[in-house]
Amino acid sequence: MRQMRSVVSLMLAVGMCLLLVAPATAQAPGPLPADIYGPIAKGYDLILDGKYDAAAEQFKKATQKDKNNPFALNNLAAIESQKGNYKEAMALLQQALPQAENYKDKVAQTCFVAGLCNAVKPKKELGATSTIAPIIKENIDKLKPKIEAMAPKPAAPPAMDVKKPQEKGK
Repeated sequence: MRQMRSVVSLMLAVGMCLLLVAPATAQAPGPLPADIYGPIAKGYDLILDGKYDAAAEQFKKATQKDKNNPFALNNLAAIESQKGNYKEAMALLQQALPQAENYKDKVAQTCFVAGLCNAVKPKKELGATSTIAPIIKENIDKLKPKIEAMAPKPAAPPAMDVKKPQEKGK
């Protein structure tokens, strides 16, 4: 019985150590899996052909498997921006940004959609740091003035008609 308690205690101790060490030894995700890379690459090629709606469908397919994939979300944002939907584009970029640093896939190609947002095609190769995160940050910076320009400017209030009180005795 005593030996059984020792074994259980040892197993618990080892299990606790593994739980504590696991987050420190977790590795960055590997290259994008084929079922995510494929639609992103195909969508990028469709953007180059000017087939934005078909490209968007490919990027949406990738986000069904990886909802925060920064490559797919960035490219969807590029399409929304091209359509003049700047707020929608910003929402997609804001969704992509928190996880972007975790994606170390290198960018193989970059194109400009309507001169505003970069659409990207990832490589099947990892880098030391994220190459998509700085692109997303740059796209957010490019969209801010576009969104601000859309906001209605507050109208100047009409001049107040101020009447001076009449003096008594006049």
